[in-house]
Amino acid sequence: MKTAQFNASGNKAILIVFLLVLAGMEIVALTMESHYKYDIPMCAALLVFVFMVRDAIHLSWMHFLLFACFLIIHCLGMFDLYESYPLGIEYDYWVHSLFGFISALVILRWLRTSELHLKRIVRIASTLVIVLGISAAHELYEFAGAILLGSGEGVLFIGAGDLDQWDTQKDMLNNVIGGLIGIFISSSYNYYCTSRAT
Repeated sequence: MKTAQFNASGNKAILIVFLLVLAGMEIVALTMESHYKYDIPMCAALLVFVFMVRDAIHLSWMHFLLFACFLIIHCLGMFDLYESYPLGIEYDYWVHSLFGFISALVILRWLRTSELHLKRIVRIASTLVIVLGISAAHELYEFAGAILLGSGEGVLFIGAGDLDQWDTQKDMLNNVIGGLIGIFISSSYNYYCTSRAT
């Protein structure tokens, strides 16, 4: 009971803090006249949406925190980070891998704690399929924005990280790589906890 209460209060605290952070970033984006002024409200809406469905997907405060941090990392792109190569790897690759990683953690937890009672291999396969589905929806959204609005920055425009002819395929591959890492870590941790309990 205490864990559930802590989880609920933790999720609310994360929502408030990160909405304030996003509001501050929106002010900065407006003063810079950055195209991220469109991305940041979308990220805030996405954060609120995930918070609203938290009970249905059995969202833990830790996973919600990771998701909120991911949104901030994306929005930091307004400082031209998508043109950078941290540790020699394109920033865009890091962001997509992180998305796949966090999504896999959230989806796998939801499938594990749901009343579907799926076998382990089915949960893993389903997690990868859902990660790829979300990734495909994002790429279509990005493509529509690029067609309508042209070049620039942010998810609605063609910009740094999007100029490769294989960008869509690479983005989806990085989502899958991140998803596989998330599945491995989550499954290993769950196995460790189960083995200790027996």
